[in-house]
Amino acid sequence: KIRRVERKLQVTTQMSKTNKETKNGEATARQRLSRVLGHMMPSNEIAPSYVNGCERKKHHAITSRQFLFQNEAFKELQLKTPLQIKEIKTLKVDNVSEYVSKLEWRENVCERSKLNGTPRGYNRFTSNDEYIIGDIIRKANHSETAVSLLRAGARSHICWKKGEVRAAIVTCGGLCPGLNVVICQLVETLHFNYGVNYIWGVKMGYAGIWKKEIPWLRLTPSSIIGINELGGTILGSSRGGFNLEAIVDSLGKNKISQLYIIGGDGSHRGAHAIYQEVKRRKLKITVAGIPKTIDNDIGIIDSSFGFNTAVEEATKAIRSSVTEACCIPNGIGITKLMGREAGFIAAHAVLASRQVDLCLIPEVPMPMEGEHGILDYIYNTCKVQGHAVIVVAEGAGLTLMKGDPNHRDESGNIRLPSVGTYLKQKINAYFESKGEKANIKYHDPSYMIRSVKANASDAVMCNILAENAVHGAMAGFTGFTSGLVNHRRFLSHRCRSVVCLLACFVFVLVFVFVFVGDDNKC
Repeated sequence: KIRRVERKLQVTTQMSKTNKETKNGEATARQRLSRVLGHMMPSNEIAPSYVNGCERKKHHAITSRQFLFQNEAFKELQLKTPLQIKEIKTLKVDNVSEYVSKLEWRENVCERSKLNGTPRGYNRFTSNDEYIIGDIIRKANHSETAVSLLRAGARSHICWKKGEVRAAIVTCGGLCPGLNVVICQLVETLHFNYGVNYIWGVKMGYAGIWKKEIPWLRLTPSSIIGINELGGTILGSSRGGFNLEAIVDSLGKNKISQLYIIGGDGSHRGAHAIYQEVKRRKLKITVAGIPKTIDNDIGIIDSSFGFNTAVEEATKAIRSSVTEACCIPNGIGITKLMGREAGFIAAHAVLASRQVDLCLIPEVPMPMEGEHGILDYIYNTCKVQGHAVIVVAEGAGLTLMKGDPNHRDESGNIRLPSVGTYLKQKINAYFESKGEKANIKYHDPSYMIRSVKANASDAVMCNILAENAVHGAMAGFTGFTSGLVNHRRFLSHRCRSVVCLLACFVFVLVFVFVFVGDDNKC
């Protein structure tokens, strides 16, 4: 394909009338070629590839952005700045070779093809010295150090013999759009790229790994056809059921060599514990995590899969709430959305809707009573425009009400009080104190927005995360999670880093500037 396009490129450049036009035409055509073929564009580094059993040479990637940086005209526009990065540290990703001896490494060759049985071959490999800088935004007085992450992708060599890998996939925690897409891509990458014949789907979360009464499901490319169009997960999911000793014993008994865990913070805590126990026993088992959180509350990654779909569905519920509120006197539409500790779904859905009067999220506490409280604001809004629309994240209830710290779910999370019911009671009472009646229409689409199939953008992200999780596990990496940072794929420092980031990162979605007095004190 490259040769065919390059021949067209030569014809295009020969048709130019002058040397200048030839040069510009070649650059334009080549940039167009880089956009079309992207990862297939050649550079100086060469990786082996195989077609019809014969080795050939295939070049590493050069993107259209890199072509722009190398352009002489672009270089003339560059100015020198005081910015410097003298030291870059990286989050280490462990490898089974560190505690399992006598590994037999072999070249990474695509084993199967979907069409005619002839392997397509890799266009490029990612080396272990490729990193992604996490904190790319800099200013003059910024630190001269940076933190990087190991870049994900297919490695040139893998540490598994042919037929050695037996993989297991488990989905844990709540549902999220895209779970079946992740399962699809895991199975297809394992089967076609690496020739894995035994892929098991573990039903009903961690409990399904060790409970004998829960049978495993054999997964093949033919058995997963069409599941990407379904919401939920074909494997089922549950909270709790974590028994470390029994889980690792079951993995060894069933000769599982790779475990893929799709889950959120609680599931990643479990994944890290499994990895630590496997390492202690010096078993050749890789543990790979794929972050799943519909709330989008993992600080280091760009976003989590399923989030865009959830926002899209949430805007439909808000649209219904707006319609209901506009059609009745003193109409108040309340829509409660998911968001235990982060209000990203609520905030993004409100921004997309542009018809919401008040958005309540956990990160920004607001008073209920008082002159500038929620009740006074809603009442005045109804007086001005005849109706009001409120969107509230479920976690905002903890700032308005006191939750019981002893009342927790199977994953250890505090059970949230019903913020929607609380708001209804308070608003009704406030309007009655004013001698008026509020007509409240309450919408709770929480489970509707998470049980649908993934939209196009989330489906693409699911494919990227799942494929690179397999590439990492086949290269021997373990105790890691796969994600995107600065729109680049990476492997994170063990599954524990995701848990730490979930606990430590605080997001402020709404910035409120209040100026008091004539001296403009903020």
